[in-house]
Amino acid sequence: MKKSIALYSSCFEIPEAEHASVASRSGCSRAKPIAHTGFGIIVFFILGFACETQAQVDRNYGLGQRPETLQSLAQQFVAPNDEYKPHAWWHWLGSNFSKEGMTKDLQAMKASGIGGVVIFNAPSWLDPEKNPWQHQTYRSAAYWDALKHALAEAKKLNMTVGIHNTAGWSTTGGTWISPEDGMQAITYNKTSITGEKQIKITIPNPKADDAKRSKYFKDVALVAVPVRENVTADEVIDISKYMNENGNLDWQAPKGEWIIYRVGHYPTLTHSHPTPEDVAESCLEADKMNLAVTVKHWQNVLNPLKNQFANYIGTTFKYIWIDSYEAGDQTWSPNFRNDFIRLKGYDPVLQIALADIRGNSLFNPDPRRHGFRNPNEKNANETNIFLRDHAEVVNRLFMSCWQIGKEMVNNAGFVLCWEPYCSWGGGPFNMSEGVAIADIPVTEFWVHSGDVFGGDAIAKAAAANGKRIIGAEAFTGMEATCKFTETPYMLKRSADMGYSYGVNLYFLHSWAHNPFDDKYQPGFNFAHYGTHFSRNQTWLEPAKAFFTYLARCQMLLQQGSFVTRTDKMLHRRTPQAEIFFVRNNEKAQEKTVEFPVANRVPELWDAYSGTIKNTTQWKYADNKTFVTLNLEKDESVFVVFPARKTNYAKVAETKLSDEVTVSIDGEWAVNFKPKTEEKPFQKIFNELADFSKQDDKSVKYFSGTAVYEKVISANENDLSAKKIVTLDLGQLYDIAELEVNGKKAGVLWCPPYKTNITPLLQKGNNTLKIYVTNNWANRLIGDEQYPEDFEWTDKNQGLRAMKSLPEWFVNNQPRPVKERKTFIPWYYFNKNSPLYPAGLLGPVKLRIFNEENGNQE
Repeated sequence: MKKSIALYSSCFEIPEAEHASVASRSGCSRAKPIAHTGFGIIVFFILGFACETQAQVDRNYGLGQRPETLQSLAQQFVAPNDEYKPHAWWHWLGSNFSKEGMTKDLQAMKASGIGGVVIFNAPSWLDPEKNPWQHQTYRSAAYWDALKHALAEAKKLNMTVGIHNTAGWSTTGGTWISPEDGMQAITYNKTSITGEKQIKITIPNPKADDAKRSKYFKDVALVAVPVRENVTADEVIDISKYMNENGNLDWQAPKGEWIIYRVGHYPTLTHSHPTPEDVAESCLEADKMNLAVTVKHWQNVLNPLKNQFANYIGTTFKYIWIDSYEAGDQTWSPNFRNDFIRLKGYDPVLQIALADIRGNSLFNPDPRRHGFRNPNEKNANETNIFLRDHAEVVNRLFMSCWQIGKEMVNNAGFVLCWEPYCSWGGGPFNMSEGVAIADIPVTEFWVHSGDVFGGDAIAKAAAANGKRIIGAEAFTGMEATCKFTETPYMLKRSADMGYSYGVNLYFLHSWAHNPFDDKYQPGFNFAHYGTHFSRNQTWLEPAKAFFTYLARCQMLLQQGSFVTRTDKMLHRRTPQAEIFFVRNNEKAQEKTVEFPVANRVPELWDAYSGTIKNTTQWKYADNKTFVTLNLEKDESVFVVFPARKTNYAKVAETKLSDEVTVSIDGEWAVNFKPKTEEKPFQKIFNELADFSKQDDKSVKYFSGTAVYEKVISANENDLSAKKIVTLDLGQLYDIAELEVNGKKAGVLWCPPYKTNITPLLQKGNNTLKIYVTNNWANRLIGDEQYPEDFEWTDKNQGLRAMKSLPEWFVNNQPRPVKERKTFIPWYYFNKNSPLYPAGLLGPVKLRIFNEENGNQE
C-alpha cells in the first residue's frame, strides 16, 4: 500500500513505511493610484501591512521589528539601526582563508556601515598546489574552525552571518550527492523490426557512447510503436517485461513494422560551480524533483551547522542562501513517470515515442543542455501539448522540493534567502512561485543595469505573498565596468534604480576575503566578478557615508508593504505616513511632481545628508498634492506625507539670494598618503591639477588619499546671522572628506561637491583640509610599467591572471621587483592603459549667500 504526500499543489508517491521517516527527517509539517512626475523621476509610494503569515515569519526569523513609528524613523534617520544596513557577499577563495584576515574583514565592514555577511565558498582560481594552506579544504576540521571563529567575531560586532547552501554559487548540491542522486535527463534509442515472429535481439544502452554516464543509465520503459500514419497512444505496446537488465529482448512481435524505443534516464553530472578546487570534481547538483534526495541534501547542509553552531543560529547565524539557478535542465527523475501520470493523466513515455514517430524532435540541439525544446509551430499539436505539460510537471516538482528545503531551513532556525530564477534566462521553474516560497526573495542587478532581474514581477509576487523584505545581489559586474575603477558615485544610479523596483535590502557583490597581511594590496578579488568591496579598497573609510545612505533608504523602504510600481513610481504606505522615493536620473532640473495624496503636508527626507526638511513648494488640487522639487542629476529624495502633524526636528526651508563668490586660488600644500606601503610625502601645487597629468611618477600613478590644506579667511560680515557660506569644490576624483578648523564637515561622494560650512567658520583665519581619495586604477597601471615578478596566464576565463601565488609571496620573502607596489591575482590593465583623472581639480570657491527663512518647526 502507498500513501501520497501533498506538497505545494503537487505530490510524490512513496511507500507508506517511508512516510513517517521522510517527514521526521525533513522536519516538514507539510510532509503530511500612481503619481506622475514627468522628469526622469522614479517615485516610490509606501502602502499597507504585510499579511499575518509574513508577520509570523518576521517574528520567528528576525526579519525586522514591529512597524516603526514615524517618530522612531526620524530619530534614527541620521544613523539607522543595524537591521537596516546593507550586507555583503563574503567570498572565501579556495583554501585561502585565515582567522586574522576574517577578523580584519569583519571589523572593516562594521566600521564602514555594513551589517552582515553571506559566506560563499569559491575557487582561488590559482594553482592549489601553491596555495599556502592546502589542508584547509572545504568542510574540513580547519574549515569548521574558521567558520566558528567568523561567527564569534560577528557576534562581538553585532553582525549577522549567512552561508550559501552549497560550495560555489549554483545551486543545490554537494559532495554527498552521488550520480544516482544527481539531476537526471531522459533519453532513448530506437530499433526497427519486422513482426509476426519471435524477436531475440540486444537493445543497446542509449548512453553506450558516453563513458561518464552509461554505467548510471536506468531503464524507464521499453515500448513498441507500429509504423503507420496517425498512430495513437493506445496502439503503443509496453514490452518492458520482455527485456532483461542486459538489454536482451525476447518478444513475440505482432504482424507489421515496429520501432522499439528503449527509454531511460541518466545523470547529467552537473556540478555545483564554481567550487573550491578540492571539491570541483565531486560536488554534484542534487536531483531537483526527488523528495528523498531533497531531504538528503538539506540534511547534509544543515546538520553540521546545527551540531556545531547551535548557540549562534537564529541570532548571529541567520541566513541560508540559494543563488540564482545555473544548474541547467532536468527532464526526468526516478519517480517522474508516476508523478506525470498523476498530475496530467497520461503516460509521458508514450508521448516521447510518439513525438519521434511524428518527426518532432523533443531535445535541445545542444547535447550539453540535456533538456527539451520549447513548443514550436513545426511540431504536431500533440507534441506541443506534451512539451507544455512536461514543463508544468517539472515546475510543480521543482517547487515541491524547494518548499521542502525551505521548511527544513526554517525548522533548523534559519531564514531562506533565494534568488528564484535562472540568470541565463528562462529556467525550469516559475519565478513568482519561488518568490512565494522564499522567506526573503532576492533579485539581482549589475552596475550597468537599467532594471533588476525579473523587473516588476519580483515586487508584484512579493506583494501578493506578503513579503515585506526584497533582497538584491547588488552591484554585480565584470571587467567592462568593474576593474577597481568603481566609486560610490558610480554605484548610486544603480542603487537608486534597485530601490525603484521595490528592493529594500542590499547584499553587496562582492567582498573577497583577504587572508594575507595588509601589505599586499589591493589583495584578493573575486576573479573578474563584482564591485571590489574590500578592507583594502582605497575609499572604504569615507564610503561609510555611501553605506549610510543605503541604510537610510532601506529603513524607509522596509516600512509597510509594496502595492505597485510603474517606471515612475513604487507605491507603499505605513499607518502613519505615505512615503514616496523620487529620483532624478536626468540632468539637474526643477520639476513639479504629482502625488495621489490629499489633506496632508509634505516633508522632504534627504537620505544623502540625513536631514528632514519642511517645504512650502506645494499645493492641493483635485485631491492631489503637487510638490516642486529641485534635484541634481542622480539626486534622490523621499517625499513623506505624515497622517498628522509631527514634532520631530526639521531643517528650516531657506531661500538664498545675493550670491558672492570668493575663489580659493594659489598655492596648495598636498600631503599624499599612498594606500600601499609607500611612505607619505608632500608636494606643493601652485594651482590645482589632475594627478594623472603630472610627470612625477609618485603623483602620476598615485592611489590613496591626498590631503589638501589651506588657510582661508572669513570676515565678520561673512559670519553674520543672515549669511550662509557654502564650500564648492568643483571637480574632484573620487570622494572627499572635509575638515574645517579641526572639525569634521562631512563627506562629499557625488556631485555637486559642495556643502554648508557656516557653523564651523570663525572670524579671521580658518584651516581647511580636504581629504580626496581616488581609486586603485592609476597605481595598478603604474605597476605595469615594470617587469612581472609572478607567472601569469591569459587562459583563466580569457583574462590575464596569476597562475599561482609566487614563491616569494608564499614564503614572505622580499619582493623581487621593488618598483611594483600592488598585489592582485587578476589584472585589468597593461602599461599602455590610459590613466584616470585623480585628485582635486576645482575650481574651489566659497559661495556666500543672504538667507531668508522659510517654514520651520
